Amino acid sequence: MPESRPNANLWGNIITCGEIAFGIYEIVGDKNKGIMMSKADAEKILPEAAAARGEPEGENLCFTDELSTSLVGDELVRQGLVTDPEFIARQEALKQLDDAEYDTGFETFNEIEFELEL
Repeated sequence: MPESRPNANLWGNIITCGEIAFGIYEIVGDKNKGIMMSKADAEKILPEAAAARGEPEGENLCFTDELSTSLVGDELVRQGLVTDPEFIARQEALKQLDDAEYDTGFETFNEIEFELEL
């Protein structure tokens, strides 16, 4: 099945390629990183808007930008399809970066009410 292999034109030299769910791969290459899955699986598993963000590559869809990779990864975890605990942990860590609850601890303030005392 040569069409199911990662294309070097898209990914570059493959650094790592791991199966995170049955037939779904997380790929890190020297050009791109992201998720690759068959078009047929993407149509069955993913919401239409998420699948539309994939880049067609033979019989596969490749998700190589940060947003599409995150959307697809979150959906796979949400559906319980991911079998790789490290991938699940990375997805959770990325969510925490966007969650104000996990912010750096800086106090928020209302800029309108803030007065500088000299």
